[in-house]
Amino acid sequence: MTPPKPASRVGRVSLWRYAKLFRQDILSAQPAKLYRAWMAEFRTPFFRSYLINQPELVRTVLNERPMDFPKSNRVGEGLRPLLGNSVFLTNGETWLRQRRIIDPAFEGGRLRDTFAAMKAAGEAAVARMDNAVGVVEIEEEMSHAAADVIFRTLFSIPIEHEIAAKVFQEFRTYQRTQPILNLAAFLPVPRWFPRFHRAETKRSAKVIRELIARLTQERMWEIEAGNAPMIWRRRS
Repeated sequence: MTPPKPASRVGRVSLWRYAKLFRQDILSAQPAKLYRAWMAEFRTPFFRSYLINQPELVRTVLNERPMDFPKSNRVGEGLRPLLGNSVFLTNGETWLRQRRIIDPAFEGGRLRDTFAAMKAAGEAAVARMDNAVGVVEIEEEMSHAAADVIFRTLFSIPIEHEIAAKVFQEFRTYQRTQPILNLAAFLPVPRWFPRFHRAETKRSAKVIRELIARLTQERMWEIEAGNAPMIWRRRS
């Protein structure tokens, strides 16, 4: 059974039409047959992309041979204003070093410690949707739920917290500016060449980074003072 989604595009379209559909939402830009393929290739005059639906291939790319399938710099160009040189965008030895730093957070015991916070975020998401009136934008709701999980597990605050809510609002703004659609995402320009990101993209990224830095600093102070939740005091 196919889950509900926006209608797929019909047949082939021009690159201009594809870009317009992509700006609307990525699902509408793809042909219906793409969702039935185990692996599919998409070619443009500027780049090629591949979509994998077969679980075994996904496991090969992400788990078994991640170094053979580095992250695309084209996608990274749109996310770098926000994520910088983080584990989400890096490759090679830099990525391996960053993964070693964060791996302890994903050990079995640590996940058990944070499960209650994840469960609370899920219950809050269900309650919000139960109380919603009219058509519900599920992508926004799922982004809301994911952000709630992040803030509850990392900072012990729900998404309704003033700073957490502000981060989420700014992230939605960042998404709406469509930072992935920039010159370097289509053409292999040198590092010194301007990316021509929108002013709103840069502003939102700056605000989000400042807010996260503030939350991180406050959590460090709480840990040092012994006022953080027990889960954090054990980890420190």
